[in-house]
Amino acid sequence: MRVIRLHAPFDLRMHEEPVPQVKPDEVLIRVKSVGVCASDLHYYKEGRIGTNVVEKPLIIGHEPSGVIEEVSAEVVGLRKGDRVAIEPAKPCRECKFCRQGYTNVCKSVEFFGTPPIDGALREFVAWPARLAIPIPENVSFDEAAMVEPLSVGVYAVKVSDMKGGETIAILGAGAIGLSVLQAAKLKGADKIIVTEPVAERRQVALKLGAHTVIDPSQGNVIEQALAANGGNEPDIVFECAGEPETFAQAVEIARPLGTVVIVGIPSADEYSFPASPSRRKGLTIKLLRRSRGVTEESIEMVSRGLVNVASFATHTFPLEKTREAFELAAAKTDGVIRAVIHVDE
Repeated sequence: MRVIRLHAPFDLRMHEEPVPQVKPDEVLIRVKSVGVCASDLHYYKEGRIGTNVVEKPLIIGHEPSGVIEEVSAEVVGLRKGDRVAIEPAKPCRECKFCRQGYTNVCKSVEFFGTPPIDGALREFVAWPARLAIPIPENVSFDEAAMVEPLSVGVYAVKVSDMKGGETIAILGAGAIGLSVLQAAKLKGADKIIVTEPVAERRQVALKLGAHTVIDPSQGNVIEQALAANGGNEPDIVFECAGEPETFAQAVEIARPLGTVVIVGIPSADEYSFPASPSRRKGLTIKLLRRSRGVTEESIEMVSRGLVNVASFATHTFPLEKTREAFELAAAKTDGVIRAVIHVDE
């Protein structure tokens, strides 16, 4: 089978490798679509995310969908030909955090495309059957691949403890920020303010339900955000850009006793924001770790037309042009939100 491995920053190479053998609890999945996530770009550009370092050639990619090609004898409920979204995290299910339901912070989790676990940019993946989630016929493979970022957005809104009626700000309108936007709208957010430097992404945010979009290049972001809310600070701020300035903006924008949810991943392995406003406002700051228990809910949201994730998959590439996909995604040009690799083209 064909695979794409990252050997070093900016060094993607195609290889021919054996098709993996399935274990008793696994299915073999023919991969169809894989989204290029911002965390993939960290590995591509920097060779690491914090302490996770690419030390040997790694298959990256953790937003896949596909078709079941083979089912091991012990698996029930799935069959060859089933269309599936693929949950990229394989927790141990034995540690105290897994037993409490917090599988997203399992210390022994295996996650696609996170060293040393190979990811999804390959023709076939062998993965536990419980993590292959059937998708309805009205959900495309590209949409199924976007279920992973949607799940992060849905979980971020759950973590925020939003009740409905709040004013929220979202800093960054990539696929994650747009997922937060749609999940917050369904939860009953009263007003949604989005900051985003890319014009095309601002337009998508408006189409998906943002009340106000802010171009950071047009003046002080904090002043613009407060003006958009009648001079009042938002109740909840979601930081979804992973940039040094947006971490600082998040605490400056939030109201006293408000909540800031940090979703973005910084290039440097540190968060930095002003201490004084954070302390004086008595802010609650929450850090998000992937998603937890919302994949099926997210698939249903897509199937019922409650959210639009097709709008995320703005550009598609065959596996042979993975490098071009990563370069486009890294540059954020041509209106790209998610570059999607069509593995079997």
